[in-house]
Amino acid sequence: MEPPNRLQTLRTLRFATLDAAFATAFATLVTGAFLVGFVRYLGGSDAWVNLLVALPSMLGVLQIPGAIWGRGVESYKRFVLPGALIWRLLYLPLVALPLLPLPDTWRLTFLAVCVSLAGAAVLLVNPIYNDWLAELVPPSSRGWYFGRRQMIATAVGALAGTLMGLVLDAFERSGNEALGYSVVFGVGWVCAVASFTMFLFMRDLTRERPIRMPLKRAIVSFVGPLKDHGFRPVLGFLAVFVIGQVFPGNLFSAFALESLKMPFTVIQFAAATHALGSIALTPFWGYLADRYGNRPVLALLSIGLAFSPLMWLFCFPGRDVANAAILISGHVFSGAVWGGVALCQLNLLFATAKTEDRATYIGVGLALQAIVGGLAPLAGAATMEFLRGVLSAPDAYKVVFSVTMGLRFTSVFFLLPVREEGSLRLREAFRQLKQVNPAGFRAVKRLARSTDPSRRGDAIRSAAKSRFTLAVDEIAKSLHDPSPSVRREAALALATMGTERAVVELVHQLTEHQDLVEEETIEALGQIGDPRALESLVLHLQNPRSNLRRAAAKALGKLGCKEAEQPLISAASDPNDADLRRSSLQALRVLGSTAAIDVVAEALRDPYPSLRIAAAEAVAEIGFRELASVLRETLGRHGDEAESEMAYALGAVGDEGDIPRILGIAAQCRSVITRRRCLLGVARIVGVESTAYRLFMTEGFERDAALLSMASSGGRRDPSVRAALDHFSSGDEKGALRLLLRRPQCKVLKPLLDYEVEESFLVAYPLAVEAR
Repeated sequence: MEPPNRLQTLRTLRFATLDAAFATAFATLVTGAFLVGFVRYLGGSDAWVNLLVALPSMLGVLQIPGAIWGRGVESYKRFVLPGALIWRLLYLPLVALPLLPLPDTWRLTFLAVCVSLAGAAVLLVNPIYNDWLAELVPPSSRGWYFGRRQMIATAVGALAGTLMGLVLDAFERSGNEALGYSVVFGVGWVCAVASFTMFLFMRDLTRERPIRMPLKRAIVSFVGPLKDHGFRPVLGFLAVFVIGQVFPGNLFSAFALESLKMPFTVIQFAAATHALGSIALTPFWGYLADRYGNRPVLALLSIGLAFSPLMWLFCFPGRDVANAAILISGHVFSGAVWGGVALCQLNLLFATAKTEDRATYIGVGLALQAIVGGLAPLAGAATMEFLRGVLSAPDAYKVVFSVTMGLRFTSVFFLLPVREEGSLRLREAFRQLKQVNPAGFRAVKRLARSTDPSRRGDAIRSAAKSRFTLAVDEIAKSLHDPSPSVRREAALALATMGTERAVVELVHQLTEHQDLVEEETIEALGQIGDPRALESLVLHLQNPRSNLRRAAAKALGKLGCKEAEQPLISAASDPNDADLRRSSLQALRVLGSTAAIDVVAEALRDPYPSLRIAAAEAVAEIGFRELASVLRETLGRHGDEAESEMAYALGAVGDEGDIPRILGIAAQCRSVITRRRCLLGVARIVGVESTAYRLFMTEGFERDAALLSMASSGGRRDPSVRAALDHFSSGDEKGALRLLLRRPQCKVLKPLLDYEVEESFLVAYPLAVEAR
C-alpha cells in the first residue's frame, strides 16, 4: 500500500476527529455520572461504583501484549478494527438491562462483566491506535492537532451529556427511571455506531518495519523501557500523576447524587461548563506545548489540577442553589485544566518514547497508567468505606477529596527529573509564560488565519504591543510574506520582541534575501542590539540602495560593540557617499569611538552642512578636546545652520577664550533653535548648561516663577540679583546683564555685553545665583 499523501492524511485525521467526537459522546452516556446513577439505582454501594472504574483500568495491562501483537502487523487499521467493534458491541446489552426483570445483584454483575470485557477489547488495541495517530501527525503539530481534536470531542460529549441529563430527569419525575436509563444508553450506542462509521472511513497506514518475535522474547523486550534511564522518570511521574487523578474514582458524582441530592440536569450543566472550559483553553495548551514542550505545561497544569477538587469542599446538603452555582462555575476552571492534562499527558508519552520502538514505550506507559488507574480508585473506595464508620457521609467524601488534592500536588515534584527533548527548563518556561496574555494569543490566532495583508499587519502590531513572546515564530514567518508591507510590520514587531529567535530570523533575512530586505529589517537589528548581527550589517554598508546603506550604519552604531568601529570609520571616509558618511559619523558618536578622531576632524572641514553637524555632535559627545583648534579654524567659514552646532561643540571642548567666537555666531543666527544652541555652548563653558537649558524650555509665568525661585534660594540678601531680575522682567535685558556682570563670578561673561544676543540673561543669571 502506498503511503498517503498530505491531503489524504489530513482527510484521515478529520475522520479520526469525528471518530473521537462520537466516541466521547458514547463514553459520556455509558460511563461517568450516568453509570454511577444507574449503579445507585440498582442499589450498588461505593465499592460497586469504584469497581466499575477499577476493573477496566486494571485490564490496561493488556496493552502490553496488545502492543507486542500489534507491532508485528503491517496494517494499523486491520489490527485496531476488531477491538474497536467489540468494545462498542458489548455496551449494546446495556440498552435493555434497565428493563430486564432480574435481581439487582445479577444486573450489577452482568454490567460489570460487559464493562470489563469491553474495556479489555479496546485496551488491547489502544497502543496501536495511538501509534497510528502519532505516525500521522508530525511532532511539531501534535499540540495543535490533538488540542483541536480534544476540543471538538469535548464539545460533542458535553452536548450529548447535557441533553440526556434533561431527558433522564424528565423520566425520573414521571416515575420511569428505568426507561430513562434505557433511552440514555440507547442514544449512547447510536453515537457508538456513528463513531465506528467514521473509523471505517480512516485511511489505513502500513507499518514500515513490522517487528515479529516469539511471545516470550517480545515480553522480555518490554523490559527495555523500564531499563531506559531517560524513560523511567516519565513512568514514575505518570504513575503518581494518575493516582492523584483517579483516586476519588466516581466519588464526585456519588457525592453529588447521594449527599447533595443534585438532579442530573445540574450535574450535566456542570459537565457542560467543564466542557466549555476545556474547549476554550485546549487549543491554547496545545499551542504552549508545541512551543515550550509538554513538561513545563504539565507542571503548571498539575498545580491547577490539585486545586480543582476545592470547589466540592464548599458544597453542603440542603444548599441547592449555592451548590449549583459553585459547581457550574467551578467546573469552567476544572475543564480548562483537565483539557490541558489530557492533551499533554499523552503527548509527553509520545515525545519521550524512542521513535524506533514507540509502540512498546506507549504500551508500557499506558499499561502502567491503567494498572495504577485501576488500583487507585479501589484505594479511594476503601478509604471512603472506612471513613463512613467514623464520619458523616458528606464529611467522609470531603476528606477523600482533600487527600486527592494532596496527591495531585505531590505529582509536581515527580515531574522535575523528567527530561523532554526540545522543551524549555521549567524556570525559563515559567518566566516566559508570565508574558502570556489573552490579547496576544488572540492576535496570533488572527495572524495565523488572516489572508489579507492589512489585517495581517494589524495582527502583527497587536501581538507586538502585547509583548506576546510566543508570537515570535508566527511573526518570523511573516518575514517571508509576499507583501512588502507585512514584511515591514514583521520586522518592526520582532524588534519590539527582541528575543534570540528574532535576531536569528532577521539575520537570515539579511543574508539570504538581500534583494527583498526592507529598511525596517535593518533598523530592527539595530534596535535589538545583538552583536551577532554585525557581519550581516557590515555587508549592507555596500548595499546598492542608499537608504539601506544608511540604515546599516545606524544599526551598527546601536550594536554597542567595538568590532563595528573600523567598518564605520571606513564608511565615514567614503568621499562619494555623503549620506553614508553622515550616518556613519552618527553611529560612531553613538558608539563613543575615540578611534574616529581623524575622520571626525576631516568632516569638520567638509562643505556639506549635514556632515559638519554630525562631526560637531561627535566632538561634543565624545569629548575630542584635540579638535578645538579645528573648530576655531573653521567656525564662521560657511555661514550656514551647521555653525550653531559647531559653536556648541567648541563650547564642549574649548575654554573661556572661545566665548566671543561662540557669541559672534549666536549674533548672526536668525533661528531661535540655532541661537539657543550657541548660548548652551557658552553655558557649558561656565558650567550652567542644565539650568540654562531648563530656563530655555519654559516661558511666560512659568519662567518668571523659576527665576524668582532661584533668586530666593540663592540671592535673598543681594539686591543686585533682584534688581537684575526686575530689569529683565521689564524688557531691559542689557541692563539686567550689566547688573549681573558686576558680580565677580560673572566677569567671564563680559563679552555678552558686546553682542546683541537675545536670552543671554538666561545664561548669566544661573551663574550669578548658583555661584553664590
